[in-house]
Amino acid sequence: MRITVKAGGLFTRKLPGGENPAEIALPEAASVADALAALGIEAEVNALVSLNGTAVRPAERAARHLAEGDRLALMPPLRGG
Repeated sequence: MRITVKAGGLFTRKLPGGENPAEIALPEAASVADALAALGIEAEVNALVSLNGTAVRPAERAARHLAEGDRLALMPPLRGG
């Protein structure tokens, strides 16, 4: 199956082909954690991860399964002062 991944900040370096958003191919029944692993990102990463516009907490990433055409977004924590 194919999903679309959009990334912000340093996560843009993890997307294939330097494209943002990028499409990636995953096996059927892959989870959010599997998609992150395919990009070289740990499932427990401290970042906002959303699936089709809904945030996915680190504890839920292994159990949330993906479907053809899903949209995954990755945003590192914001910092300021």
